[in-house]
Amino acid sequence: MKIRKDLCPWIVEALLALNGSAKILKVKEYIWDHHGDELRDSGSLHFTWHDDIYWAATQLRAKGILKKASATSKSVWALES
Repeated sequence: MKIRKDLCPWIVEALLALNGSAKILKVKEYIWDHHGDELRDSGSLHFTWHDDIYWAATQLRAKGILKKASATSKSVWALES
């Protein structure tokens, strides 16, 4: 069963597939298209992942994997170079 920390590599996967930067909505669409079955089978994560993904992005920022929120527009996530 997947938990919210499992969203972290999915965000990175999505951003890599989307050329390193994308609107958050596109990242969510990618994750649903590629991991929807896993999310559906993950109990409560199926219902909370739209909120938990922001927690995961914060974790990735803290690790220097995502650019700081101040370095991108409000609706965009981007990988650090």
